[in-house]
Order: sequence, then C-alpha cells, then structure tokens
Amino acid sequence: MSHGTTTAAASLTITRVFSASVEQVFAAWTTPEFISQWFGPEGFEVLNSRCELVVGGKYNISLRSAGGAEIHHFGEYVQIERPNLLSFTWMLSDQDCIGSTGRYADTLVSITLSSQDEGTELVLVHEKLPDQQAVNGHRFGWEQSLQKLTKFLN
Repeated sequence: MSHGTTTAAASLTITRVFSASVEQVFAAWTTPEFISQWFGPEGFEVLNSRCELVVGGKYNISLRSAGGAEIHHFGEYVQIERPNLLSFTWMLSDQDCIGSTGRYADTLVSITLSSQDEGTELVLVHEKLPDQQAVNGHRFGWEQSLQKLTKFLN
C-alpha cells in the first residue's frame, strides 16, 4: 500500500442549525481557545489548538483519546470568507482514530454558515476521503464534535 496522497471521491455532508449568530459560530471554528472547549468526540480532550487564520495559514489541533492516544489534526486554510465560509485541507496521516488508521490522504473540509430565523445553519462537507470506512469514521467524529459545539454555543 502506497503512503502517497490518495485521490478518491468519497465525501460526507452534515447540516446543523445552532441557536447562535453566524459570527459566533465562525468564531467557535477559528479561535483556538474556543476550539479547545468543543472539538473532538465525547471523552476526547483537546491538548492544544493553533490557527493561523489566513489563506495558506496552518492549523493544528491535538487531541487525547479516552484510551490515551494522541491524535493530531492539521492542514491549511484554502478559503476564508468571514463569517460565512471556511475551507481547509484535512490531512489523513495514519492518525489513531476510526477511519484514519493506516490511511494517508489530502482531504478538504468546507464549512458554510448562513443566517436563519432560529440562528445559524452550518453545512459541513468533507471531501476526498479515501473510502467508506474513512467517511463513516469522520462522520462519527464530526457529529460528536457538532453535538459538543451545540452545548458550547448555548
């Protein structure tokens, strides 16, 4: 198996509505001290979060799983249209989590935020995942994170 970049078309889309403003939701995704309070599945702890919020800037979010494994999520910002769009690469590099173990890929996450009567609609699209197992693992991680984001924003 090659450790090069995988080019696959598997993707997932998740939509959520938050009872917070578009600006508040955008800030939750782009402010390291906020990310540290909600990112990752239940039982995971954010060890550190760094964001260089410019196109081409890098981010790195390090987590510790309930089992003690350290997991590093990293990539760079591709598109920023404050406060409605955030797009960034999401590197799969054999992270110790469901859908990433033994996988290497340069994937893309896009977060689109739009104002609704009841708050903000978020549409998360995660593209270029290597296979359905990676889609399922990332769906679990994103859904858990978005549940925690709902609590954080309330």
